[in-house]
Amino acid sequence: MTDVVPFMPYKPRGCQAEIIGDIRRTLDEGRHLVMESGTGTGKTIVSLAGALAHARPRGKKIVYLTRTISQSDQVMRELKAISTVRDVSGIAMAGRGKSCPLFRSIEDVDSIPPHVQYAMCQERKRRSATGLDGGCVFDSNVEDQKGPLLRICSEDFPTTTAFDAFCESLRMCPYEARRLMMAFADVVCVPYTYILDPEIRGFLLASMAPGSNPALIVPIIDEAHNFIDHARETESFTITRSLLESAEEESSGEEVLPGVMLKDFISFLRRSIRSLASERIGLGQSEHMIRDNDLEEKVMKRFGLDEHGLALALEAVTEIGSHMTEEAVAKGGTGASPIEILGMKMSLWCTSDPTRFVRTVKTGKDGEYLRAACIGVEDISEFLEMIPGAIHMSGTLRPLDQYARVLNLPKNARFRTYPSPFPPENRRIVYSRNLTTRFSDMKRNPEMKSKLEQTIVELCRTTSENTIVFFTSYASMDSMRQNIESAMNRTCYWEGGGSRETAETVRRFRSERGGVLFSVMGGSIAEGIDFPGDELRFAIIVGIPFPPPSSELSEISRMMDERYGPGKGWKYASEVPAIRKVNQAIGRLIRTETDTGLAVILDSRAYRYEKQLDAVPSDDVVTQARRFFSRKSRL
Repeated sequence: MTDVVPFMPYKPRGCQAEIIGDIRRTLDEGRHLVMESGTGTGKTIVSLAGALAHARPRGKKIVYLTRTISQSDQVMRELKAISTVRDVSGIAMAGRGKSCPLFRSIEDVDSIPPHVQYAMCQERKRRSATGLDGGCVFDSNVEDQKGPLLRICSEDFPTTTAFDAFCESLRMCPYEARRLMMAFADVVCVPYTYILDPEIRGFLLASMAPGSNPALIVPIIDEAHNFIDHARETESFTITRSLLESAEEESSGEEVLPGVMLKDFISFLRRSIRSLASERIGLGQSEHMIRDNDLEEKVMKRFGLDEHGLALALEAVTEIGSHMTEEAVAKGGTGASPIEILGMKMSLWCTSDPTRFVRTVKTGKDGEYLRAACIGVEDISEFLEMIPGAIHMSGTLRPLDQYARVLNLPKNARFRTYPSPFPPENRRIVYSRNLTTRFSDMKRNPEMKSKLEQTIVELCRTTSENTIVFFTSYASMDSMRQNIESAMNRTCYWEGGGSRETAETVRRFRSERGGVLFSVMGGSIAEGIDFPGDELRFAIIVGIPFPPPSSELSEISRMMDERYGPGKGWKYASEVPAIRKVNQAIGRLIRTETDTGLAVILDSRAYRYEKQLDAVPSDDVVTQARRFFSRKSRL
């Protein structure tokens, strides 16, 4: 068996040996494997074992992509297990903002562009070298610590937090240490952005692949159902009123072009966007599609420019802002000049491909703003096309051909679906025939909301087992909170706030037992946190999270119809993501082979997706829940 699965540290169970074999064969043939693998199949360990068996003899490195940095902890644990049967090394990457001990305290550090973070780092090093205040106490030569670093990356396999602590104990920069280890590690675990952002991707390849050759890496894309949305969001952008106002406030006597003052240019641009919103957004609406170049034409007419002149003006805005950023960093400042950011974003706005971007003017609580939503992921598709073999995996990836089609994977991609090895009778899923969160139904029947609230409370009263209630959105959850909480006879925990607050809420829910955690589908709790054993027995799904109707969504659907065929727009943009989110929430229930649990979906529209959700209908979900937990208590 070790010849078949040489990097598997455990005795293969279920279909694990089959999955590893499929991974090896697919990668050996230079193909992409798109796989849905049920809970309990051990996606992390089998993907690593299969990819290492292919990559090690060929001198390739594995890039394991995760949605969040915290998810790299599991990768490090499995690499440590693999190291008991084969020599292997690995490092979990984190960006400069999260790695640098001096940057972590900077508010909203992740919004600072990479090139500005680099400039801030270089300035601190310069200050250290010249004996000035505000230098970097961690600016030691990491090369001197190569031995200890190699040891912990091949023996200890530390989490990102543990690696940071180790480096700081030696007064060594964790970020620079990670950069050094990338060249030596067999497996480099990175957040999606390391591949999706072209600038960061170039750094990644230069650091780990000789000649920056993408053919020498093997990507493993975990939670691949999130990957395309992240790719789109990486290229999408907004131009807010606050950005315009900050840029206008920072500008002074600079010239964009001869006779065109920077302050006048930005001021007119701000007023033009406000005018565009007033003219286009109707009463009672919050957005309008932009299919023309009216904004650009207003600016060109005002300053006597043609398209080339406008491009030069925006280039000058960016350059002026860049100089301001450099000056601010030299004085110990943090962040990029708003003028630089505005110049970059307006250049993107004016050159955005109408077949790839949906452009809108919107208004919200902070005023009017522009948004360009990307629907085409050509950049990452072109990159993946250069890679002879990758693994795309998730527990909820069907329809597999839709994923491959949108990502434009090579035509010879292999599709595989592997069932969970856990007993199917351990999990039961039912849906209500007489409740729904459909907007039109709730508007027509004002009592529907109170019926939903009452049913949630009654369901929670059927058991004292740990329960999570998943809503379609924070707005929906907040609208029902007061009535539910006042009628509940159990301890309530509500998701909200930042990541630290969420982590503390989840910790208390897990440890205190008997409570009800209220959360949303598509969030970190619904997709990124495991609740094994009695940490969770009951999941209540309040609605199916179809995105709310909007002009932007309609345009995205229309453009997808043009790309992929009639009817595909709604399916790809709304239906498939919604059902995946429901399945992800249900998937929190069963994390080990001895887990048992019940999921109740409070939405009659689930009848369309009975097969995908493995759900059965019920006219009385409360009685169903009472019977399930009564039966369980007698076991």
